Amino acid sequence: MNKTISVLFATTIFTAPVLADQLRVVVDIPPVHGIVEGVLGSNASITTLISRGIDPHNYTMKPSHAAALSEADLIVLIGESLTPSLAEKLPSLASNAQIIELAEVSNVHLIAYEDAHEDHEDDAHHDDDHHDDHADEKEQNEHEHDEHHDDEHDSHDHSGINPHMWLDIDNADVWAHAIAKSASELSTALTSDINANLAAFEQTLIGLKSEMQTLTAKPYSVSHDAFGYLEESFGIDHPQAVTNGMGLRPSPSDMANLRAQIEATPPACMIIDPNDHTALAYALAEEYSIKTVEFSQLGEIVEGENAYLILMQGAVTAFKTCFQ
Repeated sequence: MNKTISVLFATTIFTAPVLADQLRVVVDIPPVHGIVEGVLGSNASITTLISRGIDPHNYTMKPSHAAALSEADLIVLIGESLTPSLAEKLPSLASNAQIIELAEVSNVHLIAYEDAHEDHEDDAHHDDDHHDDHADEKEQNEHEHDEHHDDEHDSHDHSGINPHMWLDIDNADVWAHAIAKSASELSTALTSDINANLAAFEQTLIGLKSEMQTLTAKPYSVSHDAFGYLEESFGIDHPQAVTNGMGLRPSPSDMANLRAQIEATPPACMIIDPNDHTALAYALAEEYSIKTVEFSQLGEIVEGENAYLILMQGAVTAFKTCFQ
């Protein structure tokens, strides 16, 4: 039997009461809420659109969300790579708001899926003699993936830029400065307080990054190959992955390759995002008696200035638990 350790957080969709001198801010996901609140603190009333159990890629806007966007002073979101439907509606809904699309902020670090997963895909599909078979298997597995959406997410187009960029702590630092600058422009009276919050937030990020770099890595597996930014932040090697960056169920040849990797290099653990591909990952972990550690990359906590820091501390804890 495999040993399961959870690193999870409670979920609260939080909208703070609006005071006269507060900025009205709308964000897309919990990690962005955590960064915004870490910088703005009580100077902002923050509405978060996407909560636990909602797939950002397939986000459907509610009337209350549209109202919040139309009344916002500032909107902060990852961008089209994560929430294409939200990015598409913003120009018409939020004509009076200042918008920060975090993927477009200067000096943000981006990872392209085709670069991050090229080796995995080449290893899985290098045999030209079986190209047609693999194409048939992929089509069949995509169909099965859609039919079994209770256990798995609907398939996404994860081509282009990897949107999970909040898992890079240096990106959080870059974004915090951009958020502070925009908020100060919207309300100069808040500048001093915002700058003090920014300095404290940045100092905590520095300490957390130092802790990340003390990890001594071992071979490990992941349920979904979506932790590239986190792995680069930690300075650890690319893991074995049950599903690739495309988020599709693996073909029989992919599974054969993964089994061969596990048997050749047994992983210290399998890190499983509870929102992604859990059934297949847990079955494989059970088969090979692999310790499992759960870590949710969306973070789940919304309320509180330390929400982002708690998320990233949870990541450190998950990997330490894996490697111990």
